Amino acid sequence: MSECDYDELSVWQDVLDEVMSGHVDGLVCPFCEKKAIEVDTEGASISIKCTECGRWIEGQNSY
Repeated sequence: MSECDYDELSVWQDVLDEVMSGHVDGLVCPFCEKKAIEVDTEGASISIKCTECGRWIEGQNSY
């Protein structure tokens, strides 16, 4: 993982923490600051995307 990837991951950290705590509604995008986050936690993966600016992150669900 590059330094740029770590920087972007750290920007998403607050949103990831909320999602992992079960809070998936009303999340604010850390990039455009709009309440436009869509979360998909079906199966073994997790997908978080802003429908306004298009930024997204995907990964494996930890549970």
